[in-house]
Amino acid sequence: MTRQISDTLLYEGKKFYLEEEILEKYFRVFPEKKPKIVVSYTALWRGYIATFEIREKQLFIKEMEMLTNTKFKTKSVLKEVFPNNKYEWFSGIIELNGEEKDSDDNLYEFLEIHKGNLIKKRIMTYDELQLFKKEQYEYFIMSDDVLPIYEMFRKNNKRITEERMNEIIEEFILFYTREVYAD
Repeated sequence: MTRQISDTLLYEGKKFYLEEEILEKYFRVFPEKKPKIVVSYTALWRGYIATFEIREKQLFIKEMEMLTNTKFKTKSVLKEVFPNNKYEWFSGIIELNGEEKDSDDNLYEFLEIHKGNLIKKRIMTYDELQLFKKEQYEYFIMSDDVLPIYEMFRKNNKRITEERMNEIIEEFILFYTREVYAD
């Protein structure tokens, strides 16, 4: 599978490439709001590139551009899609580091966002991150928030077991949770 062109986040004077496509969760709920793809590339199946910014402890969609031709020409569709560019719909955890590292020496940085507001920046060691993920998973599985995830899995794969769903959720817990349960 071709690696996708990342959306970006501007935060504290730095540019971060996002591993998660945080607008796609919104477009899954509101598919009619997603702009029609004019040109697609194997490296950009979603058809757009978004730039986000944290300003005054709020998450904004600074730019959203659609590809318009095969020479990577783009046009802004921000005003049509998100006229109020604060991204109030998003709640979740945004990883600032990008790829997971396997060394205990690295620090991992995350932004906790709730309804478009920056709640907290979290910095963890590898061991702290593993403990956080474990606790986050345990609380999430007990919550009602897991039910739509189960429903999505069952809709896409009628034969999937709850055990397998839980394995996937545990592995990608930071992707599936929209709030922080563990602290």
